[in-house]
Amino acid sequence: MLAQVESALTQVENGSTPVDELSTIRDVALRGSEIVRQLMIYAGKESEKAGPIDVSQTVAEMVPLLTLSISKRARLIPDLGENLPLLQANAAQIRRIILNLVTNASQAIGDREGTIRVSTRRVAASEATYLGKAGVERDYVELEISDNGCGMSQELQSKAFDLFFTTGSTGHGLGLAVVQGIVRNLGGTIHLHSAVEKGATFRILIPCAPPVTDITPQPEVNAWKPARERVSGRVVIVEDEAALRVAIAKVLRGLGAEVFEAADGSEALELLRTKGAEIQAMLLDLTIPGPSSREVLNVAQRWPKLRVVLTSAFSEEMVEQTMSSSSVHRFIRKPFSLTDLVQMLREVLAA
Repeated sequence: MLAQVESALTQVENGSTPVDELSTIRDVALRGSEIVRQLMIYAGKESEKAGPIDVSQTVAEMVPLLTLSISKRARLIPDLGENLPLLQANAAQIRRIILNLVTNASQAIGDREGTIRVSTRRVAASEATYLGKAGVERDYVELEISDNGCGMSQELQSKAFDLFFTTGSTGHGLGLAVVQGIVRNLGGTIHLHSAVEKGATFRILIPCAPPVTDITPQPEVNAWKPARERVSGRVVIVEDEAALRVAIAKVLRGLGAEVFEAADGSEALELLRTKGAEIQAMLLDLTIPGPSSREVLNVAQRWPKLRVVLTSAFSEEMVEQTMSSSSVHRFIRKPFSLTDLVQMLREVLAA
């Protein structure tokens, strides 16, 4: 990101518009926020709902991260099927399976030259007879991760999925046990094929989700349009992150809104005491220094026409558990698009 910023500054000095650099910075920031959310899910700070998952797309999105996490002498080769059926799964679970198995493959390669292949394909019901299930009627999506590392003996393979079993000097022996548990919960199976000095192949089959016809396509990350419609009203922004607060205020003022800024709870309460009757909307961060956002919200309730938009990096579900109030009219999760925020504030002001 620093390199892109310096490149953008150079473009500005030369009289050019750094559209490509700014788009790259935005994309990197969004990917970074997704990694943080994955870590929050892993740490048990929030959950992720199951939904239609495209395994090939999930792998493709992880390739940059996987490439950085494996041995420098290992080469990652994605071989991804196109137009695969969707899985009804938790995206974080699929990512964890991939990351665990690719990490294990990298450790098996060690200091030698090697390759790690991650492939996906559709397996028809008629082809899945080796699953050991009588009367298999559903198609499957296969995720296969293989390497040409040190491999495993038959004895090691018999213990590979045991809880706390590990052959490495680091780790707790939870990786493969967790992978197997996730696969079973999804109604799938996992098969291991390996031989000493001939690498290992993990073959996972997960049943396809029933066909869904009303999936709403997600907007493309690059489908960005600047906010242009005017915003009429008085808005207070309660946000301790100065760079974010100033950016929001600048955009809203440029669109015609009268904006007041508060860097903490004390400043927010002072603004409410002096201008509460004049303010139509408030963007309130969940975690602010000084008096809490709950205290600010309690004072804001004195003016029924003051609409509050709550914001946080935590999920809306978690926020509702900690702060449930009829005074909160809308919620927008960080990081948000300023275009989306402006549209939400416009709707709130018009209500």
